[in-house]
Amino acid sequence: MTKDASYYTANEDPGVLRIFVIRHGQTAENSKKILQGHLDTDLNETGIEQAHKLGSYLANDKKIKFDKIYTSDLKRCQQTLAQILDSYPKQDTPEVVKDSGLRERSMGEIQGMHLDQAEEYAAKHGKGSFRDFGEKPDAFGKRLTTAVNNIVEDCRDLKNIAMVSHGGSIRQLLMWLDYQEHDIRRIVVFNTSVTVIDYVKDAKRYDVKKVGMTQHLGSGEFVVSDLRLR
Repeated sequence: MTKDASYYTANEDPGVLRIFVIRHGQTAENSKKILQGHLDTDLNETGIEQAHKLGSYLANDKKIKFDKIYTSDLKRCQQTLAQILDSYPKQDTPEVVKDSGLRERSMGEIQGMHLDQAEEYAAKHGKGSFRDFGEKPDAFGKRLTTAVNNIVEDCRDLKNIAMVSHGGSIRQLLMWLDYQEHDIRRIVVFNTSVTVIDYVKDAKRYDVKKVGMTQHLGSGEFVVSDLRLR
């Protein structure tokens, strides 16, 4: 989404917790426009390469060391993290915590369907959109924000952490933080993009610094052909 790397740096202020929010690498289902939700899918070759590039960029180019890392418990996030950590010396590998609260929104009975099939299914069942199935937005938001708040509380003495999560979860997080620099409905956080959020400890305030950075993937432009599923 953005090539501005001004916040692609480690935080040195003890009064701030910098959170690097990473979307998992590409899966076959991503490329085929299949609704994943809580399906436990694997990275494809492209996703593995994306995650490896991110790890090399973080470890070697930016030299960012994380005090702690949290990841969704779904395989596509854990596999992304494994590729990232492969670029770090073992002595620089931080504690890793799996947190199901960082999962994507469950899509319920339409999980595993192609996007077009899900739209047809929704129309057949009198729904306005495929998004009317699965985990309710309020429940999804509460689950995610509870997880993030708990993570921040656990990391109050730290300076830099990472969270590996999902596209829908990251957009939901930005909505919760009232991010308004771009139309939230059209924001695309590409696979392995990095979003930087600072938590100011004394003020108990979240500041969104940069959304969807993709420098590690090169200089090309990234587009999504169908914004219904990103």
